[in-house]
Amino acid sequence: MNKWWYSIRYTVKSVLFPLICVQFVRTLLLPTGLDVFILFALFLLYLGFLLGVY
Repeated sequence: MNKWWYSIRYTVKSVLFPLICVQFVRTLLLPTGLDVFILFALFLLYLGFLLGVY
């Protein structure tokens, strides 16, 4: 991977967690198919960061 990605991936990881929390609350209040899909995609992205895929 490029070196620029290594320098910003921790920033992306730290921004992604609050986005997942906000999306989870939004999905609990107004559950639509799009909200569930966005939450699932954000969760998979964060899981990829935790497992070292990215």
